[in-house]
Amino acid sequence: MIKSIKKVCSENFFNESAFRIVYFISLFFSGVVFFDIISVILDIVIFIWAFFILKNRLKNKTLNIKYSRIIFLFLLFAIVTACINISMGFPINFFAGLAIIYHIAVCFFIFYGAYGGTKFSDIKNEIILLCKILLTISTSLVILSFIVLLFGDSFSFEWTFPIIDNYEHYERIIGIVKSTGSVRFTGVFINPNILAFSSVVSIIFCHILYRTNQFFNIEKKWTKILFMTLIVSTHFSALILSDSIASFLFLVGYTVLWLFYKMILENKISSMKTILKHGMIFFIGCLLLIFGLFTLRACFQSSASNALDELYSIIMNNNSAEYIDDIRFGRPNHDIRNGSGRRLLLKQAAFIFSKHPLFGIGSTNIVDYGKIYFESGIAFSNFHNGYVSILVCNGIIGFALFMMFLLLILINVIKFFLENCSNLKDTVFVNLFISFLSYLIFALFEKTLLSEINFMGIFFWIILGYIMSFFMEYQKEN
Repeated sequence: MIKSIKKVCSENFFNESAFRIVYFISLFFSGVVFFDIISVILDIVIFIWAFFILKNRLKNKTLNIKYSRIIFLFLLFAIVTACINISMGFPINFFAGLAIIYHIAVCFFIFYGAYGGTKFSDIKNEIILLCKILLTISTSLVILSFIVLLFGDSFSFEWTFPIIDNYEHYERIIGIVKSTGSVRFTGVFINPNILAFSSVVSIIFCHILYRTNQFFNIEKKWTKILFMTLIVSTHFSALILSDSIASFLFLVGYTVLWLFYKMILENKISSMKTILKHGMIFFIGCLLLIFGLFTLRACFQSSASNALDELYSIIMNNNSAEYIDDIRFGRPNHDIRNGSGRRLLLKQAAFIFSKHPLFGIGSTNIVDYGKIYFESGIAFSNFHNGYVSILVCNGIIGFALFMMFLLLILINVIKFFLENCSNLKDTVFVNLFISFLSYLIFALFEKTLLSEINFMGIFFWIILGYIMSFFMEYQKEN
């Protein structure tokens, strides 16, 4: 009896699918108000769990994944970078930097290298289960976010924590975040950008579940489509009202690439005349789609602003109506050429890189170096560009190693996809691959890849791990 219990516990403890799902959902909750505190504690437990999984992988000799030599070199130079910059903000920055390196190792070996510790049949089940869990939780939270607006446009919360307050005071706003020339919907999420990204991921996962017929267990097709439309509309509304340009471009990129696949790649086209015809239809269709989406975005923000103002004037009595703020979603006075301060961040990143080109400054030292080199410091603890962050934080050596890894993956997967396009058209691989390509563009504008331990970053690694599972399984069969 005791042996059987130990066996069950051991099997579940080293279950990498369970680990990936728990870690993914935990980092999702790190972007939700109040849950972000609990998720930090949970992440510490998960880090300990990851140690035993990595130890088990080492024992079973499954750490030798594709391009493992490049990965080990990248991790080695990351540790060297942390040691070179050890005096900067010691001990907090140093140990936080080591935690990020540990997280990177987890991303490489347990997420990217998922195929090394999990059967392919289990991977396919894991994808569907993860989509169901995330879509259920995120949709519930977005609906809750809209319900909150019925009671007021914004609610602020401020807590005092003895240790945390020394580094960052806990202050959160639920509902709508308002500042000079900016009104953005954040709901119960800690940041409008996180709400927007979560909504885009939910739309993609909804598409996956619809294509695999795994989520909508409804016999009538029109009912199924209606249910999916309601879910997608909810998340699309949240995306638009959050006014996150980066996440909106992520969704646009996913949609355009999906159209390209359906119109060009899915059907084998032999004649040049047919290729030109389909290509022209695709080009015109994309122009209309992109123009339509951006027009819809502007119109929806305006309509939602008017509707919300009307709602509050009805809820509030006439005497107090004059004290209601006029809500105008978006950033009407926003200069998009400045990219929400990203242009300044890129200039500062270039200057810091010129001072530390070889090994970089480490992921946790950006603010401290900003205080040294710039009179006004750096506004953010991240450069809001996944590639630039790796270049500045890991230096030219780390950047070269990571880009070598990424390009090798990209070349192999694209070749694999084009060769097996007809065999893969009914699988989720198509959705995963299109998400991967769209994300590479999205990474130019947000805190992604290896910048921080966050939900935006882990999404890339879990998608890449699933893609590699398909790749390795088909390679094995061939």
